[in-house]
Amino acid sequence: MKFLAYFGHLNIDVSMSVSSLPTPGEARGVDMLREKFAGTAGNFAYVANSLGLDFDLYSIVGLTSHAKYLENLKEVGISIEHVDIDAGEIGPICYIPSDGKEQIAYMFQGPMNNWEASKKFEYGNYLYLNIGTGPVKEYQKILSQENKARIVFDPGQEIWYTYNSETAQYMVEHSDMIIMNRKEFTHLLELLHTDYITVYSKVKDIVITEGKKGATVVEDGESTLVPAVKSDHVVDTVGAGDSFRAGLYTGLSNGFTLQDSALIGNITASKAIENNINEFNLKFNDILTMFNLIKS
Repeated sequence: MKFLAYFGHLNIDVSMSVSSLPTPGEARGVDMLREKFAGTAGNFAYVANSLGLDFDLYSIVGLTSHAKYLENLKEVGISIEHVDIDAGEIGPICYIPSDGKEQIAYMFQGPMNNWEASKKFEYGNYLYLNIGTGPVKEYQKILSQENKARIVFDPGQEIWYTYNSETAQYMVEHSDMIIMNRKEFTHLLELLHTDYITVYSKVKDIVITEGKKGATVVEDGESTLVPAVKSDHVVDTVGAGDSFRAGLYTGLSNGFTLQDSALIGNITASKAIENNINEFNLKFNDILTMFNLIKS
């Protein structure tokens, strides 16, 4: 049995630096344009692969836009066996204009909108199943048929615009673990019209990332804050949460407790943001050295 199936996006992020964000009817010149291989699943995969985690990546992309992305994944040793490829499609692509202070994101889903994710999933073959960003109805189909894996509900920012009360309730009732940041978790409670105590009682394990504070780990209703680890310097914070997940799952796969795995996640995130995330090259032993220093 494999350790982890990880569902999510393989975005190409197109960042545009502008002097100021235009108001409706205005135009701006672009001072700098940069493309980056990213997305929730992509960010996770680069870091998890370097750490040596056993995982299968599940996503869909358009070949027209993502040929170089797919080639890069293969070059660094990330399997794309479970990545569906639509030869005639473009996307997913996220366009992000920024003036250095504020930014706007325009997300083109491309083939993700019609991805039949439930059809090719290896049912009954994983210890963990991480349901990230992507097609909610297809994910519900998967959860209705999967009866062996520990289900992890991890919708990211899509909790704000792809879930409603009914679908959020379904995911919570079928999950063994939830991973979200604090704002996402607060919105989940709003969707469910309930309080955190009720959700704590329904889901055995909950991990809530708290930014600079660290991560709150809830096990059987008991809450513990696992402190953050300070970076030596910061280059790019995009993907910090995805790298946290890579560290968390690597810890779990090596027999660490959930709390210690969250600390491993915090360490991993602190190092990942010191460079571009797809350049992450630390090994699990490097992370363990820092972990042991903190624990000693």
